[in-house]
Amino acid sequence: MKFSELASSNVHIVGINGIGMSALAIYLKKNNINVTGSDIAYNTSTVNLEKHKIPVFIGHKSSNIKDRDIIFYSSAIKNNPEIKEAKKNKIPCFNRSKLLQLICKDKFTIVVSGSHGKTSTTSILGYLLVRAGLNPTIISGGIMQNFGKNIYLTNSNYVVVEADESDGTVFKLSPKYLLFLNVDREHIDFYKSYSNFKSNIKNYILSLTKKDVRIFINNEDHFLFSLKKYSKNLITFGSNTKADYSYKLIKLTNKKSSFDILKGRKIIAKNLSTNLLGEHNVQNITAVLSIVDDLGYKIKKSHIFNFLGTKRRMNILGKLKKTTFIDDYAHHPTEIEKLINILSLYNKKHIILVIEPHRYTRLNDLYSEYLRVLSNTNNLIILKTYEAGESYKKGMKNSKNLVNDLNVLNNQKTKYIDNYRDLFNLLDQFIINKSESIIICAGAGDISNQIRFFYDSRK
Repeated sequence: MKFSELASSNVHIVGINGIGMSALAIYLKKNNINVTGSDIAYNTSTVNLEKHKIPVFIGHKSSNIKDRDIIFYSSAIKNNPEIKEAKKNKIPCFNRSKLLQLICKDKFTIVVSGSHGKTSTTSILGYLLVRAGLNPTIISGGIMQNFGKNIYLTNSNYVVVEADESDGTVFKLSPKYLLFLNVDREHIDFYKSYSNFKSNIKNYILSLTKKDVRIFINNEDHFLFSLKKYSKNLITFGSNTKADYSYKLIKLTNKKSSFDILKGRKIIAKNLSTNLLGEHNVQNITAVLSIVDDLGYKIKKSHIFNFLGTKRRMNILGKLKKTTFIDDYAHHPTEIEKLINILSLYNKKHIILVIEPHRYTRLNDLYSEYLRVLSNTNNLIILKTYEAGESYKKGMKNSKNLVNDLNVLNNQKTKYIDNYRDLFNLLDQFIINKSESIIICAGAGDISNQIRFFYDSRK
């Protein structure tokens, strides 16, 4: 199948309100393809889709696919009546990865993947290449603050795309450039084991080294760096000059990060600054600039400083009295650890960290990591585990267990809250009684919408 064949089709997307699926739906619409979609609930993506005149059905029903010729569905979709109806009527059904594959086929595709940092890095890379004049289409897994949306559409033959490793999407793509940021223990439910996960990545990267593909890897990721022994066609980035591209930190504050970029041992960009906080973001920018340099483009300092970030990444909502509210997507222990490192930059402010663990399987698989990362964290609130379609099984660890173990093992005073009404009551009291404080809420479930509701209702 070719992308052009969709022009004469009526396309339906199941799970259209997901941040990734909504971007692809808009791409189809902008290419004059008749597209509809469905999802379980109305959200901000629905509003955006309706602005683009894309009909969205709320609730999954077999009638939603009437007169549809082809179905694409999100990887999060399970046991769906629309897909069942489509298969019964022999309507072709494909995973999201197939649609992304069709869009990127015959394009000069730059793929960004990895366990952490994909969305921010995709957004930075796309934005800088737009400012440099390449003007690619950008398909990101988050709202890019500079563009106010998760997709930036152009007529260019260049595409910068975030490719998810969680469901194997990245392995379906044939890029000209591949940036692999890191590999962490994750998505065991899909790959069955961490070993299988790494094997898939290894086989994919090494298969691309035999083609005319430029591959950039993090030389501080032990697994990715181990692939160097199999091929010399891997370009590295990191914090030390052993990498092909590296950075030298000048200063990290709670306002900005300053650094130099080196190629080998030569400084190629001096005294750069970004509004993004934390060393991990400096590393992501180093990865981006290595690709920009390899493509032969020059970037102004102001371009880097003017990148505004992506929604839900240290996203400051505003102040209520003297309390600043921040929304963040961190939901894996590695991401939470980076977040805590950033919070240490606010060393004179009173900080409350609210964590909503995401998925029982993730919490159980990484339980010791959660304990390590959250140990000795003051003013910590842990919410009920967000199920994300999973069911609790007897013997599983949950948020209550996590709070109890943190308090017993580390003599902490971590608080467990199992509903948002109680959280809101606590935050209301906190706002009244405290001054010059920060409340940061992190997670991949309901917490973002809930804390935004709380903030907006009390402005």
